[in-house]
Amino acid sequence: MKKILLYLSAAALLISINSFTFGQNRELSKNEIDRLKNIPTNYFIGLSFTNMVPQKEFFDNLPKSGQGFSVYGGYSADPLPLAFGLEFDFLFNGSNMDTNFNQGVWKNKIYEQRDTVSTQSMVIPINIFARIQPDIMGYVFPYVEFVIGMNILTLSQNYSSTTFFIGDTLNPQEKSDSKSSSAFSYGVGIGAMLKLVDFVGLPASHSSLNFDIRLRYMKGDEASYWKTESVGFDINDNPTFKTTPFKSKTDMLIFTAGFVFRF
Repeated sequence: MKKILLYLSAAALLISINSFTFGQNRELSKNEIDRLKNIPTNYFIGLSFTNMVPQKEFFDNLPKSGQGFSVYGGYSADPLPLAFGLEFDFLFNGSNMDTNFNQGVWKNKIYEQRDTVSTQSMVIPINIFARIQPDIMGYVFPYVEFVIGMNILTLSQNYSSTTFFIGDTLNPQEKSDSKSSSAFSYGVGIGAMLKLVDFVGLPASHSSLNFDIRLRYMKGDEASYWKTESVGFDINDNPTFKTTPFKSKTDMLIFTAGFVFRF
């Protein structure tokens, strides 16, 4: 994800150096460019790298940050300093794979049993936001935002068991399991959009590429979540999931950095 952001930054810089116009059959005058750049850009879509750090009890039980990405969009009341939008975050809070081996003899044949559990934990915040976002000199757009939504917490588990005999392999057994919960959340954020390049065209076209950086603190209601560490065996040597349940508030600090296209 960091490499993707680096490549996008380099591309945006090259675009900003080489062109302020597109879709032209002739070179625009400065007055025409200024006129077109004053056309409001009322809609926006964005893609950002996202890092989430659990807070308080959430961090005590799940001391891992979650990395992923955010997809968002909305309406800007340009030239009024107000904006509204909807955002989906996909945060991968850790994956794990554990394998146990068990050897024995069955019908005078030596066998080896291999049991593997793989898990994937995710947090998916879904939020709507309202921003106060003034325009500073046409290139800098600092903002304060108010956010409400919900956090969806998921754990996916997959179990596979394969028995190997000398010269033979039995059909593997597989089993999947998933758990999920949700919690209401609300919070505030601060951030800024920095315009990288304007795109203008005749007869009346204006859009722009912007770099967006933001920090949010979200208060989350109580939710259940889980942590799987290894494969266990019961008294009959049957493999089982070893899952530790938790329940707490789901407060989190979220940092995002990415690009926004306004049009």
